[in-house]
Amino acid sequence: MRPRSEPPSRPSDRTAGTAAAAALGPAFVAVATAVGVGLVVAFLGVWAAGGAGGSLLSTARATVQVWLVAHGSGITTGGTDVGLVPLGAVAVAVAVVAWSVRRTVDTPVAEPSALVAATAGAHGVVAALLSAVTDSTGASTSMVRAALVAFCVAGTGAAVGYAAAHGVPDLWWPQDRPELRAVVVGASVAAGAVVVCAAVVVAVLLGVRVERAGDLWALLDPGPGGGLALAVVCLLLVPTLVAWTVAALLGPGFVVGSDTSVDLTGSYLGEVPGLPVLAALPSPGEFPGWVFLLALVPVVAAAGAGWWLVRTGRVDTTTSMPRAVSVAAGSGAVGGLALALLARASGGSAGPGRMAEVGPTVWWPLLVGVPVMAAGAAIGATVAHYRGGRAEPR
Repeated sequence: MRPRSEPPSRPSDRTAGTAAAAALGPAFVAVATAVGVGLVVAFLGVWAAGGAGGSLLSTARATVQVWLVAHGSGITTGGTDVGLVPLGAVAVAVAVVAWSVRRTVDTPVAEPSALVAATAGAHGVVAALLSAVTDSTGASTSMVRAALVAFCVAGTGAAVGYAAAHGVPDLWWPQDRPELRAVVVGASVAAGAVVVCAAVVVAVLLGVRVERAGDLWALLDPGPGGGLALAVVCLLLVPTLVAWTVAALLGPGFVVGSDTSVDLTGSYLGEVPGLPVLAALPSPGEFPGWVFLLALVPVVAAAGAGWWLVRTGRVDTTTSMPRAVSVAAGSGAVGGLALALLARASGGSAGPGRMAEVGPTVWWPLLVGVPVMAAGAAIGATVAHYRGGRAEPR
């Protein structure tokens, strides 16, 4: 991230409205750029999949609906709700908005929060309108959900893009709230460590079962254009598999269809869709006992974050031990909450019948992740605080 450039002085109350209004222009340009680029990418995906051979209207509708689904809108087709979201596509949508804001807003603005809000709001309105005009009996998206997810995607992307270009504004990262900053940083470290471990597990499983993935690819025989589209879909689904693995590390695991489950004790799966990337799913049966040790990953990650907060001085060790430990525990709880939300976002319906239930359960990652990681961070901070206290007299 670039060093923070000096923004214009914060306007007085009399000029705050003017400063906020001045952010609208760059926000609208950024939204127009992001939507345009996103639709071009979506069209290329439709074309590669062979969906551009129909009428101009059907191609345009398919392009817009692919763009909406990439934001997380879900889709209803043939009377079946498909709410499962490829998290990789959402990440790409966030990156496009971030790039657009960084490219458009070349100088700091007095009201960066207004810029982010305007970008998110305009993006949400565009998504709602596109959802409404592409509604058909064959396929449709929820206008409300499309607007909401587009608002969140654009808001996140705008904040990331502005911070990357001009640094994090003081209003977003207050210097006079060190404990709040410590909670956010500690949560990021703890949650990030768990996600990295989950990604390693997925990478190992994909590497071990690459031959099975090749067999599934050959069975589908997608052809050149279809192969490109299939490869992109599989790539965009990898972050979803990582989120499912996070849920397994937290304990509750996930399902791939009704009456199935995958957790650290074993895999109890029936038939699954023949996507090559799903070859990473473990074979049915009980796992060796040592696999259950992976349940320690969230605890160790949170403990490491709590220890690091204290030892690096982000939590003031001159204060009382309970205060330092409570700040660390708060960071662990927030990290657990973030992981639970990630797991929740990775689930949804993937088709009719038994595939109406795919991904982690709704509440269990939250109920397990928050207290477990809060306890882990508290333990790490306690150890660091104790060792720091013993080391000071030397």
